[in-house]
Amino acid sequence: MLCSQPVDFFNTWQIQMKNHLLNLLKIVIGVSLLAFLYNRLEDPAALWAQVMDSNKLMLLLGATAFSCAVALNGVKWGILLRAQALNVPFRRLIAFQWMAIFLDNFFPAQVGGDVLRGYNLARDTHRTADAAASVLIDRFTGLTAFMLAAAMASSSLLLWGPTTVAPQAGEDMFLRQFIDVRLIAVGSLIGALTMITIMALMLSRRLKRWAEAIIARLPLIKRLLPFWQKLAAAINAYRYKYVAMIAAGMVSLVIVVLTSVNIWLISNAIAPGSISFVEVLVINPIIAFLVLVPLSPGGLGVRQFGFSALFVMMGASGALGFAVGLLQQFINYVVSIPGLILWIRGNRADAREAEAVAEHPAPLPH
Repeated sequence: MLCSQPVDFFNTWQIQMKNHLLNLLKIVIGVSLLAFLYNRLEDPAALWAQVMDSNKLMLLLGATAFSCAVALNGVKWGILLRAQALNVPFRRLIAFQWMAIFLDNFFPAQVGGDVLRGYNLARDTHRTADAAASVLIDRFTGLTAFMLAAAMASSSLLLWGPTTVAPQAGEDMFLRQFIDVRLIAVGSLIGALTMITIMALMLSRRLKRWAEAIIARLPLIKRLLPFWQKLAAAINAYRYKYVAMIAAGMVSLVIVVLTSVNIWLISNAIAPGSISFVEVLVINPIIAFLVLVPLSPGGLGVRQFGFSALFVMMGASGALGFAVGLLQQFINYVVSIPGLILWIRGNRADAREAEAVAEHPAPLPH
């Protein structure tokens, strides 16, 4: 028993060191991407001067649009929870949502926020599987709406033509942009259909039985079978909740519009008339998927790289895309500050509760 303690300590220390090194590597990747993009700017001084002279009112309106999108995501989550007979106060859902936005800025792939939402909800309701199912369905509903928006916006550009390419850009530029938009249209449509298919499979009883049989035969994850069965039953609760699913989908589309308004306002605050709203509707969903790639905390570097490349595809300036990506990330940080405050207050409340229990333990049953 005594010998096992140093071994356990060493294993724990080794795991913590690996996690710290991995997190440090991801920060290095994000900063390296930013440095790479910055070094490719033709005139960094002119770009920063343009950013500093940007329309501050439009930036404020952009931050407001993003804040409304965060609040609406709490509304959408509440719709999905009521479909499971989970009546959680709206203010609690908004608090959980804001804390999640804060954590998403510092964790790769935006998984930290979802984990926190599920944990807080499970602690409030004591229904862990239902909480996990609601977060999962909420995430898939949102991503599906983003892909559908990209498919519709890119298809409209193919039908009516781009709006950003200048006439003097030449036929080659116009043709290249047409090809890029067509690839985006096809890719986003395939992505939307894939998300819808995955969601349909998640609601399939037969598929869940197959997954249960596979888990039961795998020694390493066999212990997860009871949780899987509860999660599958919780997901199955959405099988016939058509009204709730459609309502959640409609709210998701409004969220896509609001987050696109945020990007459009930032772009036009820096360079008026630089990009159209329809083109932003094409760009925004792709950025939402790019930041899910677990390369850096909060998509730092990845977000700016994506904006720069997509702005060029739309016929706009890559340098402008880089600046828009930076300002959008900064706005995300600022808007998420209430989430930090709520998180700190929640941790302090938990600590006070733990101290109270330690000082006045419950009497033992006779």
